[in-house]
Amino acid sequence: MIKNRKHIQYVFALLTFFALSYNWISLLTLLLIATILGVVFGKVFCKWMCPMGLIKEFLSKNQSEEALKMSMYNYYKVGCPISWIQGLTNKFSLFKIKFNKTNCVNCGLCDKTCYITSLSDQHSLYKEKSLNPGEAFNCSKCLKCVEVCPQNSLSFSIKR
Repeated sequence: MIKNRKHIQYVFALLTFFALSYNWISLLTLLLIATILGVVFGKVFCKWMCPMGLIKEFLSKNQSEEALKMSMYNYYKVGCPISWIQGLTNKFSLFKIKFNKTNCVNCGLCDKTCYITSLSDQHSLYKEKSLNPGEAFNCSKCLKCVEVCPQNSLSFSIKR
């Protein structure tokens, strides 16, 4: 699923764009849908469904790695009202980025990939006594951290 994120984003972003453009749904309905999605999955709308997120990714694809991480950090923090609502739901959403420390070999690839951990020393996916970036307000659930983990120590699943 993670490898297909771009395809999923294209489809949902276009559907969202046309649904709003042709008044198939109202902005208020979209906010309600995004709130429900946020409670279930966390802040997924920005990175998986949003037309503006798609445009932002397209325009920033030629940025340096550090500039891209900084722009992602800022954009997904204050991008739009849907971003704000879903950012608040990251802490208590049903699905979480979960860490299994028994498999972890402390390679740090997850933290190197995550734009939140690369910009904040307080956050880490694997270091003890650190804040979980998956619950941060600006985590857009891109799931790159899950994808790069060589030991499958990270997963995106229902919390227990």
